Amino acid sequence: MGSAEDEDISVMVIGAGSGGRLIAQGLRKVSPHILPLTSPLLQKQKQNKNGSSSSLTQLLTLSLKAGIPCTVFEQDASLDARTRDWDFGIYWAQTPLGACLPPDVRARIVAAQVDNVAPSADAHLATFNAETGELMRRVPAPYYLRLRRREFARVMGGGIDIRYGKRLVSVDATSGDGVTAIFGDGTRHTATVLVGAEGAHSPVREYLVGPEKGALLNSGVVLSIVQSKLPVGKALELCRLHPRNALTFHPNGTFMWFGVHDAYDKPDPAEWEFTFMTSWKQTGPVAFADSKEIIRDMKQRAAVFAEPFRSIADAIDEKRKAYSNYLPYWPTQGWEGHPARGKVTLAGDAAHPMTPHRGQGLNNAILDCHQFVQQVEAMPGRTPEALSEAVVRYETEMWERGHEAVMSSLENSLAVHDWDVLMQSPFFKDGLTQTAARMGNGRGEKDAQQSPTKVRPEGLSA
Repeated sequence: MGSAEDEDISVMVIGAGSGGRLIAQGLRKVSPHILPLTSPLLQKQKQNKNGSSSSLTQLLTLSLKAGIPCTVFEQDASLDARTRDWDFGIYWAQTPLGACLPPDVRARIVAAQVDNVAPSADAHLATFNAETGELMRRVPAPYYLRLRRREFARVMGGGIDIRYGKRLVSVDATSGDGVTAIFGDGTRHTATVLVGAEGAHSPVREYLVGPEKGALLNSGVVLSIVQSKLPVGKALELCRLHPRNALTFHPNGTFMWFGVHDAYDKPDPAEWEFTFMTSWKQTGPVAFADSKEIIRDMKQRAAVFAEPFRSIADAIDEKRKAYSNYLPYWPTQGWEGHPARGKVTLAGDAAHPMTPHRGQGLNNAILDCHQFVQQVEAMPGRTPEALSEAVVRYETEMWERGHEAVMSSLENSLAVHDWDVLMQSPFFKDGLTQTAARMGNGRGEKDAQQSPTKVRPEGLSA
């Protein structure tokens, strides 16, 4: 670490998911900082009788350098270490996403889509009554992107420093300047600021708010997920309903998602991969013996669906790996008064893990990155103090927005499985728009304000 005088500041990110990589990309393109003539650094250099013109040139060159050094640490051995993949949508965060990306990375995002469908103004999601098969509503989603997680991460990894095999063990933000991360292999890294972006099960969140306050909560909603190819006839039948995905809601409280996962540059429908997700409310343990049992349960729940959904679900390959568990969430809360405030912060699912039925998770993670980078851009100087103040401004906005997004998503997920209130849910009332709409300059400038609804999920104690 350098001193404040040479403006040696840096950021480290824990977690090389979408949010962690996006923060690194955004910091990579931070505009050059130009020292004003009244800068104490410049004045000190002028008063130094032994200073040479070359040292002044060196100082000015440093002050004009673009980008903030950022290192990303990931516990997995590589991007491809995990076999599991999924896909997600960007519905209202396209502009902040583009603002954080250098041109070379931005141009490659389309290659991470699930298919070759070009974003368009009239794009929508199709929702169906699973009991009758009837179209319920076309939910507007103009210019939305549907991305494969792994390929999106691969694109986002271009030009940034990612160090794999680094499992965070502890954080030290009080022993000296900056913050130090200690990893399971015995290595350490020190930076001015640490951002925890390691997902819902975040050790950094636990460090900031404690294990009890930072623990994930049970939504009372179980989600099963599997990816599978389909017979060509079934693949084409599904894509005739909607080229990309179909959302089905049954009056008995079952939700099922049918969606393309990987058809990009694949002209043969026999090679297309689809994502199937089934969710429902329950209490008690999720006790499936294996993947085959999960898939058979999904098929059984779809047996009461109308065609073609029933037979499409029945065509899922039972030899595929499937997953099932309760959906967790954590209402975002602040860590005012923590000694690491301004040095350690959170972003993405580490800051606001939420249920997925309204598609707000990735969009809010992108907005986190954009807000963080904006606050860094606005720093009056490149000093540890200025960076700490930028972090505090970022958190002030993110805490409120994150809490509202988590609770709105939970409300929506519960409504999705209750037919009587489904049509009044945020998804059907407001579609895929941002819950706490536009946030500018670190202040909560809301274009739309919804009254928070207190919801107690099933299976949670009072």
